[in-house]
Amino acid sequence: MKLLVVEDELHVRERIAYGIDWENYEIEVAGAVGNGKEAIIAVEKDCIDIVITDIHMPDMSGLELAKMLQNEYPHVKVIILTGYDHFEYARDSIDYGVFKYLVKPAENELVRETVVRAKQLREQELNDIHNIAFLKMRWKEHLPHLKQLFYKNWLNGRYSSWELDKRSQEISFSLAGKKFVPVTLDMDPLAETNDRFLADERPLIQYSLFNITQDVMEGTDSIVLQDDDGLTAIIFFAPASEEESGFQLKVNQQLSRLLSTVRSCLKLTASAGIGTCVEDHALLPIAYKQSRMALQERIVLGNDTVIPYRNDAPAKSPWLNMNDLEKEIEMAVETGNESKRSELIRILMDMGFSPSHQIADAKEMLLRITALLTRIVNSHGWSLRETLAEDYTDFMNFNQLLAKEQLVEWLHRMMARISRSISERRRSGTHITVSEIMAFIDRHLYEEELSLYFVAEKMYMNYSYASRIFKEVTGSSFSDNVLKLRMEKAKELLATGIKVYEVAEQVGYKHVNYFSRSFQKYWGIKPSEMNK
Repeated sequence: MKLLVVEDELHVRERIAYGIDWENYEIEVAGAVGNGKEAIIAVEKDCIDIVITDIHMPDMSGLELAKMLQNEYPHVKVIILTGYDHFEYARDSIDYGVFKYLVKPAENELVRETVVRAKQLREQELNDIHNIAFLKMRWKEHLPHLKQLFYKNWLNGRYSSWELDKRSQEISFSLAGKKFVPVTLDMDPLAETNDRFLADERPLIQYSLFNITQDVMEGTDSIVLQDDDGLTAIIFFAPASEEESGFQLKVNQQLSRLLSTVRSCLKLTASAGIGTCVEDHALLPIAYKQSRMALQERIVLGNDTVIPYRNDAPAKSPWLNMNDLEKEIEMAVETGNESKRSELIRILMDMGFSPSHQIADAKEMLLRITALLTRIVNSHGWSLRETLAEDYTDFMNFNQLLAKEQLVEWLHRMMARISRSISERRRSGTHITVSEIMAFIDRHLYEEELSLYFVAEKMYMNYSYASRIFKEVTGSSFSDNVLKLRMEKAKELLATGIKVYEVAEQVGYKHVNYFSRSFQKYWGIKPSEMNK
């Protein structure tokens, strides 16, 4: 739930926005603004659920804001917090759909309880809108797309072991107790005598093959999808207890029927490559690559044929686990998680550098590690030389590492260097962004509607991101910084003898009385007393 605080008194605004531990109640303070106009911008730009607002504010009263929200955003729960205990105000607040009318000084506990009740009401409304039956209907509509995405990513080896298990459960497809045979289908090159299709219509022909395959395979134990290259893929599956020879015979029969149907419908031929049968679902991506390699043999064997892969079936090896480990290493390096990096280095040592392993395997694993670290650096658009700095030479001489202890130290140092570089560049980018925001504020200090929403929009930034980095770098809120700059600028201008109303305009205040009150509250003296 997102909460917006609208209050022109800075200390009250800060007390409500930051003096209550809203996170414990799953409430996010999306903004804390000083007037109704800023509030409207905030509601328009963000998905605000609850608004706490004062009544008396410059330009727009809290009741006017409540009325506008009732007309434009009726889902927003408005809580009035004011020092005026007038019957007329309370009556109007009821007319404008205000959730609760609180009179200052309201203790933090009362404000918190009121907001939590408003949150509960909003959650109930959302639950009524998005009821279970509706969600089930939407899920059923979306499920075919999710299944196709899962099968495609599975075939292409994009899932780690735990992801594969998790994703398969999400689409209710059990991987256990099955054996699999992957097949790749492709339309054969068009013959010179073809007069039905043009050469540039190959994508259409491939799509026709996919549709025919879906129709022919309907009702069989198979999954049909289109790969990233436009090729049609089939995953045949059978119980693990079924004889492999019988399973393969069934696959061949169904493929023969399919290619015959393609000839009849399109007057063209297609060919199929069959991968080896696997029971370990983690091996399916390798078997699928085999099916694609088998298909390439039609150059020799001719078109309109089914070609099995004839070499050894894939076997489980440490290299499959390495794929998962590389993803974890990349995450640990990117996030700067030192303890996780140490744990993964230990696992690496056990996998490839124990006394029982061959030297050739250890060297190959070391090559993979250097390639992984290089890829991490290059993915940011950086070079190894500028990223590793003084460690660059040692990185390039990795083949001179002679002992396991040397390798462990080398891995720790290289991963730490890359993590540190990523972190430093992120911080540098953050500081540059905040400097740009501060420069923008300085140039637009005269603008009355100078809010973080206004700045974020003009600088093409996300409001939530801008708010977080601004507070992180400066240590204070956007509104505090703007107030400080305005008051310092106003003091400087008044010292030169400029009239109060002119100064008010130059620092973004439309009403001179409101400016005078703010100035006196900030500096302890009235603007008119500056030169006395």
